[in-house]
Amino acid sequence: MIILDAGEHAERSPIALMLGHPDPTSLATPEFRSALAMAADAPDFYQGLQYGPDAGTASLVEFLMEKISREQGVALRPANIMLVAGATHAVDLLARLYAKPGGVVLIEAPTYPDAIHVLRDHQIELHAIPMDDGGLIVGALEERLAWLKGQGKSPSFLYTIPTFHNPRGSTLSDARRREVLELAARFGLMIVEDDVYRDLACNGPVPNSFFALAHGQRVCSIGSFSKTLAPGLRLGWLVAPPDVIQTCLACGTTQMGGGASPFSAQVVAQYCRSGYWEPHIQRLRGIYLRRRDLMLAALERYMPAGTTWTHPEGGFFIWLTLPSTVVASAVKRAALASGVAVAAGGPFFLDPRAGEQHLRLVYSYADPEELNVGIHILGNVVAGFMQRLSE
Repeated sequence: MIILDAGEHAERSPIALMLGHPDPTSLATPEFRSALAMAADAPDFYQGLQYGPDAGTASLVEFLMEKISREQGVALRPANIMLVAGATHAVDLLARLYAKPGGVVLIEAPTYPDAIHVLRDHQIELHAIPMDDGGLIVGALEERLAWLKGQGKSPSFLYTIPTFHNPRGSTLSDARRREVLELAARFGLMIVEDDVYRDLACNGPVPNSFFALAHGQRVCSIGSFSKTLAPGLRLGWLVAPPDVIQTCLACGTTQMGGGASPFSAQVVAQYCRSGYWEPHIQRLRGIYLRRRDLMLAALERYMPAGTTWTHPEGGFFIWLTLPSTVVASAVKRAALASGVAVAAGGPFFLDPRAGEQHLRLVYSYADPEELNVGIHILGNVVAGFMQRLSE
């Protein structure tokens, strides 16, 4: 294995393999600039600078209703959807309104660290359900639900990222989704699916959403423009049963602040209704397919024996498992000193010790040349640890 000179990268910004951000070159496209100009010239543009409707700008809500209904085989009504200030806003709303301090929420292990942060902010009791390469382990979920019932506890909801999981990259099969829904019906469990990566499939169609499979019963589904348009818009949507949407619309923060950014929503509505968004998603799929394949090939080429990784069908992430003798936090520090930034696995678990042999790698943000060089450097770092530990 060729050892790259760390000094070559010491004075440059680290190669970013840890940021779950979209490709920077996909932002501020000519089409987006055109939509921004058209929105600014529209006679009703001033409405985007006022407090907006609680459920969000009607023209964008209507567009999303049509797209989601068409693609997922559901029949959404206005009572099923509201705009939110990104997925974080939706998770925070549901945690505050449905779990409350002292409530119980189930999460996956691993899961998105900021979701853990948000849920802990609400003083919620969290229980982690393990995963394998196929996603959430249904038997483990059933065991934990039965145990909690024996303790006299009823979880408020399960927070799950079923499609192109962050950080594992895995996608829950249709069969497992149906099994989870059966458990949800048996135990009276609400499911909150964070589905923000659904549009970024690399290889064909993805399984139906929990919301579609459940015909809208006991499921809240979160989407976002952050991954397919621009995170700075701070704009997403929540699809849920009407009573959940009404509870979210009637809460204090919505009543005090109005709907999610009317300005962003008006610009995005113009962008979507001009026919720009769906071709843009198709371009993104091609970009991320190439980058995923490049990273997988680089891992195969440069990672030492004993290291394994997931093979995602879409999204942004690859989950790397290190040999049992190598510690992720040490690899993270050494890789950064050599010019590559990666995320160690600890923060993705309730108990950080569970992530000591894992790294999350991101292929969406760095350019193709950086991806190859970054994995080469990382492979050398891991090999160096293995060599030292064997001496």
